[in-house]
Amino acid sequence: MADKIVVAGGGASGLMAAVSAARNGADVTILEHMDRVGKKLLMTGNGRCNLTNMSDVHGKYYSSDADSLNRIYDTLVRFDAEKTREFFRGIGLYTKEKRDGGVYPVSEQASIVLDVLRSACDMLGVQIRTDCEVISVKPARTGGGTVHVAQYVRTNQEKGKSVGKNRVLSKKEDIIYDRLIFAAGGQAASVSGSDGSGYRLIKTLGHSIVEPLPALVQLRCDGAFFKVLSGVRAQGIVRLLIGEQEVACEEGELQLTDYGISGIPVFQLSRLASRAIYDRKKCEAAINFIPYIERTDFEGSIRHHVREFAHKTVEEYLSGLVHKKIAGVVCKQNRITMGETVGQAGADSIRDCIRMLADFRVKITSPNSFEHAQVCCGGVPLGEVDENFMSRKCAGIYIVGELLDCDGICGGYNLQWAWATGAIAGAAAALQGDRK
Repeated sequence: MADKIVVAGGGASGLMAAVSAARNGADVTILEHMDRVGKKLLMTGNGRCNLTNMSDVHGKYYSSDADSLNRIYDTLVRFDAEKTREFFRGIGLYTKEKRDGGVYPVSEQASIVLDVLRSACDMLGVQIRTDCEVISVKPARTGGGTVHVAQYVRTNQEKGKSVGKNRVLSKKEDIIYDRLIFAAGGQAASVSGSDGSGYRLIKTLGHSIVEPLPALVQLRCDGAFFKVLSGVRAQGIVRLLIGEQEVACEEGELQLTDYGISGIPVFQLSRLASRAIYDRKKCEAAINFIPYIERTDFEGSIRHHVREFAHKTVEEYLSGLVHKKIAGVVCKQNRITMGETVGQAGADSIRDCIRMLADFRVKITSPNSFEHAQVCCGGVPLGEVDENFMSRKCAGIYIVGELLDCDGICGGYNLQWAWATGAIAGAAAALQGDRK
């Protein structure tokens, strides 16, 4: 008789774990507490689904435990980006690689990724139970255990139409498993069903949890001037300062909002900022709005510029360098009137503006909420799982995906983490009985 494997969570890592386990002969059931599986998958890559990245993974992931993270890199070689592409090609999805190494479905539709995964589950006999919430887990001393679940049904206001989150309890039951794979996700993008309940369940099994925090998210900053800058996009460099030390630097298109800063460079830094703010450390962003100009060369020519453009207004002069709204904020910070001429302002005042454009400091007060985050950092420490992502605290329990204290930068690395951990754990869970 095939071993029974229960997968708690029907996101990317859960679906991959289910397919991997079923391919290795297991009888697999997915328990998903939302009304359908893969909701968060549909949101990835702005609906285009950046499946993975062909670039080297080293240095692309963060964890609170650097030593365990280094060992995890060796594990990830077993299911790398090329194997991810082979897997999807094998279930009928062709992919394409872009210049930055990002890999997408040829159709650039996240929905087709979910479709082929669900089709693979159907073909392999994976049972998918939606609106099925895991309440508790009780491992057995002799191996395996029981999952206590609540099954809900959706209520209809009109015949044939399911309405939002309206549902009623249908029954409670116990499901026996030989192995259990936790793939419940973290807390990011709660609309997709990531509510953090997996952390609570895992703690009951003896695991510790590194405090989950928003990552790949916008950063809120001090400064009334952000109301003026809202909607402005600008190419620039962002340096993250914790205390007085620069800990990271990213370049690309910045998006300024009414509350702070956004854009890919900010997302890449947000994990470090979230953790620093949680630890009550001073956190600043230093923005260079004029990265295309060598600062030393430009400052050396300021006096020449003042003479050459003495007739221009300060607004005209600075707007040749940056967005007019940014120029206006910098002028106000330096108590310069935009309407006065460059000659009237003088070389020292113009130099002060240029220096601020190259090093615009803002205090980061908080990350945006989990609701706006693409992933979260924190979770089960990597040292508490083995090379197959089986729990070192409770035999027969596997932990995958975002529940682990490992998160990647933008560009497909977080989905690759989901595919790799799910594939490795699924196969290991199915074959564990053969190793006894």
